Amino acid sequence: MIVVNIKHSLKRLIDQVRLGIPDDVLLEQLESDTTTKWAGLGKQALEAHRPRADALYEHGKSEEDDYLVGVSGDQIVSVYEIRGWRRAEDDDRRVIFNVSRARAEMAAAVGQPTPGGPWKRGESRPIRYVDTQLFIGELHRRGLVAAYEDAEVDAVERRMVEVVRTLAGPTKATSPLDGVDLERDPRGGIRITVPMGTKVTIVQRDAS
Repeated sequence: MIVVNIKHSLKRLIDQVRLGIPDDVLLEQLESDTTTKWAGLGKQALEAHRPRADALYEHGKSEEDDYLVGVSGDQIVSVYEIRGWRRAEDDDRRVIFNVSRARAEMAAAVGQPTPGGPWKRGESRPIRYVDTQLFIGELHRRGLVAAYEDAEVDAVERRMVEVVRTLAGPTKATSPLDGVDLERDPRGGIRITVPMGTKVTIVQRDAS
């Protein structure tokens, strides 16, 4: 399992969440932040984390998985199944991961503590390698996976949205009057200033 620290890009995403972006945009940006252009990954490490024995199920199964996990601070915020990787076209020292939706049971990992603890000051590399079987075994031991055994296939996405929106806090309510200024026009009448793109309807009352 490869763990990447997306703390800085998540801050930008949270700002967008507070502006009211929908869930599909949130998920698209979160995947991009987790998968895109990581440096410091050697070929040997990448080969070691290609899809391998699935740790979620009893041994003897033929499915193969490994996971890319995005973390910020002290918790996991994203989880994807690794399907492969490629070098960035503009910088072959950087890697872009090809991923797919993680199994529903992996929703149990989202919101859990960062494997190995939060990144420490001076820990410059934004990447860690974690034993997949040990990590998922701990989720099983704590009884977290069982809660998602019959979950819908989009359980991981819904859990990621929940965690990111919780980090962002309540979305600020906006009023149609925000940014509207009303003042006397020195040339007579009144002057109304509205944000660009605002639709304005003026209704004149009968003088009576």
